[in-house]
Amino acid sequence: MSTSPTSLARISLGPVSLHGNAVVLRQARIADYPHWRRIRLRDRRYIEPFWYSSTLDWAARHCGTHWVRECLTSRAEARAGRRLATVIEVDGRFAGQVELGSIDTATGAAELGIWVDTEVARHGIGGMAAALLMDYGLEQIGLERITAPISPENIAAAHGAAELGFRREALMGRYFDVGGARRDHELWAVTRADVPPNGFVGSWLDRYDTRAPQPPATEDATEGSFPRIAVLVAAARFYAGRVLHLLDPLRSARPIRLVDPERQDVVLRSRRLSDWRRWRAARLSSRAALAPDSLIADDAWARQHGRLRWLRQFLGARPGLRAASGLVLAIEVDGGYAGEARLFDLDMFDRNARMFVWTDPSHGDDVRTVATRLLLTHAFGPLGLCRVSTAVEPGDGRSADVAARVGMTREGRMRCYVGATGHRGDHDLWAVTTGPVVETDGEASAPSAIRPTERQ
Repeated sequence: MSTSPTSLARISLGPVSLHGNAVVLRQARIADYPHWRRIRLRDRRYIEPFWYSSTLDWAARHCGTHWVRECLTSRAEARAGRRLATVIEVDGRFAGQVELGSIDTATGAAELGIWVDTEVARHGIGGMAAALLMDYGLEQIGLERITAPISPENIAAAHGAAELGFRREALMGRYFDVGGARRDHELWAVTRADVPPNGFVGSWLDRYDTRAPQPPATEDATEGSFPRIAVLVAAARFYAGRVLHLLDPLRSARPIRLVDPERQDVVLRSRRLSDWRRWRAARLSSRAALAPDSLIADDAWARQHGRLRWLRQFLGARPGLRAASGLVLAIEVDGGYAGEARLFDLDMFDRNARMFVWTDPSHGDDVRTVATRLLLTHAFGPLGLCRVSTAVEPGDGRSADVAARVGMTREGRMRCYVGATGHRGDHDLWAVTTGPVVETDGEASAPSAIRPTERQ
C-alpha cells in the first residue's frame, strides 16, 4: 500500500440500479446549493440533533457562503488525497451527501459520514451510497479500516451500519459536540477482513434490491442560485485563508516548559535544535518500544535517525499542535533526554487529540506517568482540548497501567488499527475527557495547578 496521497478529485461512482432508480456519487457543485439548502432546511428535525453544534441558527448555517466554502474545501482535500466527499444523486436528483474523511494512506484508515434526504431514506439508498464508497476506499484507495462515530440515540444510523457490516467497537466518552453539548458516541468500524465475497455493493443489492421499484423523489420548488458576487467573495476568503496557512511552518509556537512540583527532576519542554545527539541516543535505546516486531536491521534503524531526519522533524513541528506531526515535547530527567510526549491528530472542530508518550527503558514507568500527567494538564488547560485518547496494545499491561494511573478509561477495542509505533493489530482505546488525574497516596484527585472545567 502506498503511503503517498493520490488525488481523489473528479471521482464519480455508479450508476448502480436499486429499485429501478439510478444511484450515482459525484463531486459537489456550486449549482447544488438550492437543492442542498432546501432539503437541509426541510429535514432539520432529523439532522440537527446529530449534527455539530453552532452558535448560528439552522438557516444561517445553510447560506450560500457556507456551501461555496464546503465545495472548495472538499475539492482541495480531495486533490491532497485526504478526503473523498460526494453528492448522492438518485435519478439525477440531489439526495444527500456521503464522504470518506480523515483519509490516512499510511495507516489505511478513514472515517465515513453520511446524510440522506428523508424522501429516499429507508429504501436502502443511503446504504447503497455508503457501500459504493466503502468498496472504492478498500479496493482503490487501499484502506484497511473505515470507522463511523454514531450517537447512541441515532438508532436508525446504528441499524444501517450493522446491516452494512460495521461492528461496534467502543463507546467514546464526550466525543462529539452535537445539540449544544458534548455527547458520547459509539465507534463502529469495518476492516478489510469484513468485506463480503461479492463486496459491499453486491451484498447490499442482494439484501435490498428485491422490492418493487420506488418512485423517484419529487422536486419541490427551489429558490434561485445565489449571486455570482457571493461566490467570488466566499472563494476569495477561502483562498486567502489557505495562503495564510502556508505560513504556518514559519511560525514557531511559544516555548513550553512543564514541571511537576512533586517531581522536579522530570521536565516536559519544547525540543531544541541542539537535542539531536541525545534524541538519537534515546531513540536507539528505545527501539523495542518504538518499533515492535520491526524487520528493520539495527544498522538501518540507526541510519533512520540521522541529523537530516532530526532537522526535518524539528522544523516540521515548529508550529506546535497545529503541525502535521502535532505537538512534540522532550522529556528530561535530571537534565538528560529521556523520551518524548506527543499530542497529534488534532481535530480543531471538536478539540480532540491523540497522545503517545515513550521513555527510555532505563527509566521506570513512574517517569512516563509523570510526563503523561503533565501533558494532559497542559492539553486540558492552556490548549483547551476536550478529549485526549491513546491506543494501547492488549498485551501492553505497563502502558495500560500508566493510562489508568492518569485517569484514562478503557472504552473498547479497535480492530486492525495502526498505533503510533506503526504496528497494525488490535488496540485498546483509552481516553480522558474532563481533565488529568493526579496520584496522591494511592488516591486520585484533579491537578491543583490547572483544574479544567467541563465544557458544554
